[in-house]
This record gives sequence, C-alpha cells and structure tokens, in this order.
Amino acid sequence: MKAEVDDGKVCLKRCLGFFDSVCFLVGCIIGAGIFVSPKGVLEYCQLNVGVALCIWAACGMVCIMCSLCYAELGTSLPFSGGEYYHVKRGLGSLPAFVTIWTLILFIRPASNAARALIFAEYISQPFYSGCPPPDLLKKILALGILWVLCIINSKSIKMSTWVQNIFTVLKMMSLTLIIVYGMIELGSNPKASEPFKEAFDSEVPNAVQTAESFFQGLYAYGGWNYLNYMAGMYLYPPLYHLITTLLYKCGLT
Repeated sequence: MKAEVDDGKVCLKRCLGFFDSVCFLVGCIIGAGIFVSPKGVLEYCQLNVGVALCIWAACGMVCIMCSLCYAELGTSLPFSGGEYYHVKRGLGSLPAFVTIWTLILFIRPASNAARALIFAEYISQPFYSGCPPPDLLKKILALGILWVLCIINSKSIKMSTWVQNIFTVLKMMSLTLIIVYGMIELGSNPKASEPFKEAFDSEVPNAVQTAESFFQGLYAYGGWNYLNYMAGMYLYPPLYHLITTLLYKCGLT
C-alpha cells in the first residue's frame, strides 16, 4: 500500500485511472448474475416472455435511478467506505457501525460465496457432461477461488486491478458473442422469433412469482454501488472531475 499526503493528512495513494475504475465497476455489475438470472426470471414469470421482458426493463430503470443517486453521493462526498460513510453522515455512528458489520459478516461473504460457487460450477461442468458436478468438488473449487482472489487483493492493488481488467474484458467479449449469435439466430431462423409473436399469451405470474423474478433481475444488475467504496482512496482525480461535470450537465447536481 502506498501513501500520500493530502491537505496534511496521510491517505492511500490514488493510483487507479479511468479505464481501471470503469473495469472495476463494470466487472462488479457484469458478474455471475447475468449468466444465471435470465433462467430464473423466465421460470418465475411462468415462461411468459412479455412479462419477463417487462421485468428486465423495470429492473434496469430501478438500477439506473439508484446508480445516479450513488454517483451524486460519490461526487458530493468523495470519501471511501460506501454505505458506511453515507449512513454515518446521515444517521450517526451507531447505524453506520451496524451497517458495516452486517455487510462484512453476512451480505458480502454470502454474495462472494454465491459467485464463487457459480464460477466453480461453470468450470467443472465440461468434465461432467450429462450430469451435474459433485457438490463437494464445487465447494472445494469455490474455496480455492476465494483464497486466490484474497491473496491477490492483499498482495497488490495493481495486481488485483490487472486481474479485474482481464476478467472484465473477457466477460464483455463473451456477452458480445452471445448477443451477436442471438441476433444472427433471430435474423436467419424464423422459429427463433415465434415466442415474441404471442409474448403475453402464456400464464400470468402471481404477485409472489413476480417479486421472485424481479429479485432475479436485480441480482444481474447488482454492483453499481461498488465504486463509492473507494471514491476517496483510489480514484484518479480526472475521473472524479469527469463524473462531476457529467452530473452537472445532466442537472443532477
């Protein structure tokens, strides 16, 4: 960890540039959720394609509004800590203390474990064609993945940034291939567009099923709040000024 002096205070050096920060945020958003949530959304929507598309659109609008709020918070209060600092500034130390320990002990570990298990399943699946991989193998692989990532993040910020950038580019390439293949299939195969012709003719999901599908969609969009965790430590100053200018031009600040 490198330190620098800012207004007489010793703090961590700001060493992430614009591309690193964008890859960090995009990599947090485009994670395991986008590869598993579409199936869950469609299943809970009772295979109703029209309702599923509406759920995706609603989830996107909710996340856009939330991310804009966080962008304004991050530029108005450029301090690291994410929700901890925001809750402390607005409600006091005790709620902030409860918030940060809840995140550390329950929310973040559970989220990281879910991603690691999904990643382990995708890695082991090619070796078990026709049957699901053993649960013990997936747990061992997930534990190993978490340990490796923990060591990389503890060893060097630059190394963890390098790994994050590579995996973000790979995920974007894989999603681009999926989208391009889907568009080619829609244009060349007449049967591929049949589910959209009678999109709302299937059974309409009830309130509980709609809520479950909405949760699945939000999980795929999750991660837009992660950049505020390091807004004061690592963000390269031009990135901060760029975000501030964009928000001002949009009338959000």
